[in-house]
Amino acid sequence: MPFDHYEKITFSIILVSFTAILSQPAYSYPDKPIKFIIPSVAGGVSDAVGRLYAEEMGKELKSPVVPENVPGVGTVMAVKRALNAPTDGYTVSIFANTIVTMPYVDKKASFKTTDFTGVSYLSKMPLALVVSTDSPFKNLKDLVEFAKKNPKGVSFSSVGIGTTSHLPAELFAQNAGIDFQMIAYKGSAQAIPDIVSGRVNFMMSNAATVGELIKVGKVKALATTTKQRNEHFPNTPTFSELGYSNVVYELILGLMVKKGTSPEIIQTLSNAAEKVKKYPHVQQRLKDLGQDIPEEDSPEKFNNFLINEEKIMSQVVKKAKINIE
Repeated sequence: MPFDHYEKITFSIILVSFTAILSQPAYSYPDKPIKFIIPSVAGGVSDAVGRLYAEEMGKELKSPVVPENVPGVGTVMAVKRALNAPTDGYTVSIFANTIVTMPYVDKKASFKTTDFTGVSYLSKMPLALVVSTDSPFKNLKDLVEFAKKNPKGVSFSSVGIGTTSHLPAELFAQNAGIDFQMIAYKGSAQAIPDIVSGRVNFMMSNAATVGELIKVGKVKALATTTKQRNEHFPNTPTFSELGYSNVVYELILGLMVKKGTSPEIIQTLSNAAEKVKKYPHVQQRLKDLGQDIPEEDSPEKFNNFLINEEKIMSQVVKKAKINIE
């Protein structure tokens, strides 16, 4: 029996509605909480930055972003947790420089930088070479000249092999043609008394850790690792100014996801992070934490940065024969 006029209209409406439903995505990302893996204990700088972005990105995405601290074995425990997660965008990680160096430092790390894709370069932190105020090294030239005459005669503190307190010192040593003696500590807090007293000659550290010590005259900064002078160390020359143009190193914090995550999800996360970066209160909080806002403002730019960083620092590791057995 042929359709009458009203049956034809009703069928058309049903057909159009069904077609519209089929053309819609299976889900709208995000439609449930997102987990932020932070590879450190609560209370540190990376934890503070991670929680700041988690809270503000949650507002932008209109979905809770839940921080989860996964410390242990450098960043290896956090990396393993991230690699075991699905590529659905609901597990993202905040990683520092070790994401590009640990595969070269630790042969048992069992991951490659390319196992992840960069989403957003959240913040960066300049480092400075600091010595005791009573140090005989009044400037960088004094330190270099002494080190050249006394191989391994200059010591520096580090929180471990291949860490962000070790590799920039090695980068400087290689560019200056000198050797240092590394003294390992469990953390910066344990190392600082020996720097202040002069028992250890220097450390590479950030404004969040040594800024107040510089202000009260306990330590002094001889050089910074930024390309240009930095507001966190306004009275300190850069290594580049002092003749070491390749000694450029900043502690980075970036948002990353497991390789295979869809470009649409990556872009959604990136858009939220970039909006958050522009909030005045976020910029002020980052400044208070000794952080700077990176110029790289897209996944493409961040991933290009990571590729270049891996190229440079892997060579530093190989030249120094740094290896955790």
